[in-house]
Amino acid sequence: MPADIRTDGFARLSEATRAGPVTVRPVDVVEDSRCPMNARCIWAGRVVVSAVITEDGRKQERKLVLGEPALLTSGSVMLDTVEPPTRTDTQIRPQDYRFHFSWTGR
Repeated sequence: MPADIRTDGFARLSEATRAGPVTVRPVDVVEDSRCPMNARCIWAGRVVVSAVITEDGRKQERKLVLGEPALLTSGSVMLDTVEPPTRTDTQIRPQDYRFHFSWTGR
């Protein structure tokens, strides 16, 4: 495994990490409509991340939604946390995002 691939499931944009037998590289935050932690919201919102997933040597680009498993050939990968939380008084810069991905085999 190349040294530039993390093995703990955590990654920033353009950084690769292992989640079980797959490698996930988040490339873009497509949507971040989470309710700011210092606000009241009717809808909790969601996060959608475009990521390149490598499984068995094959790459595919997928849109991963926070908390929703994405089915793959040998199991599923899930974007299970996104940091930092949103706030009404602060804009999140792309380089500040940190994601965690988990794996469930079949």
